Amino acid sequence: MTKSAVVIPCFNAAAWIGRAIRSVLDQSVSDLKIIVVDDGSSDNSIAAIEDFGEAVILLSGPNRGACHARNKGFRKAVEMGAEYVLFLDADDYHEGPVLDPAIAIADQRNADLILANMHIETEGNEIVRRPLYKGQIDPDTFFGGWMAGNYVNPSAILWRCSFLEKIGLWNEGLARAQDLEIVLRAMTFEPVIWKSEHGAAIHAQVNANSISRSQSERALRSRFDAVTSVLDRCKGTRFSCHKPALCTELYHIARAAFRANLLRLGREVLAVLSAEKFSDHPGTQFHAMAARAIGLETKVRLWRA
Repeated sequence: MTKSAVVIPCFNAAAWIGRAIRSVLDQSVSDLKIIVVDDGSSDNSIAAIEDFGEAVILLSGPNRGACHARNKGFRKAVEMGAEYVLFLDADDYHEGPVLDPAIAIADQRNADLILANMHIETEGNEIVRRPLYKGQIDPDTFFGGWMAGNYVNPSAILWRCSFLEKIGLWNEGLARAQDLEIVLRAMTFEPVIWKSEHGAAIHAQVNANSISRSQSERALRSRFDAVTSVLDRCKGTRFSCHKPALCTELYHIARAAFRANLLRLGREVLAVLSAEKFSDHPGTQFHAMAARAIGLETKVRLWRA
């Protein structure tokens, strides 16, 4: 039995997985299990994980995506009695004591989510500090902040397991925008959210093959599905005020689809925007004028931008 768990999905992350695991072990958290779910890696990831011996619980299976791996690890954590879970990406890591203070606040405040600071490590190894939010956070504030760019990725979010089960876990059909979808979906369930100022999660932008950087049809389709799912969920709730921001995100997806010559997907996104009566053309003044005059698809085809 355990109080809390850190679940680490791993796919071909041999170069980074050891750092992620050590950053958790270095926190000396009592009553904690580290569960690493290898998602069909073809590199030396499993060997790197096994180097930690019994300090880590290793689950493995064929490649089925990060969301499947997270859900698999979560179910193992619940089976072991975990009350709280944090999902640490294999190429991210913790700086200082993130877990114990977050768990203490969750217990004290009966919180569903605890946020830590999340900083970004660039490809040049520079750490960009992002001290966001304070104290208790209204779900609407966090929703709006996320859409404005003040997002907090899973490595900096402690979840109460019962709340995560209530909202339905990770959407395994998504290859991209997974964080956006689960966090914004969670906000519509009106969670109790508090901020911890202890330690930080470091989001390391070091994996050039990450699907989060991809503009493939699969990646763009997942973004489209994630945003439209959130848009539909917000209708008739106090979160409907964020419709313009969600539609703007859909517009950027359509523009990226046309750039990639994914015409069918781009037109499908525009059809949703038309149904939502969104007629803006976010971008430069020239882009807005041209797209308004000849349409987004033609504008992108002529200028590739």
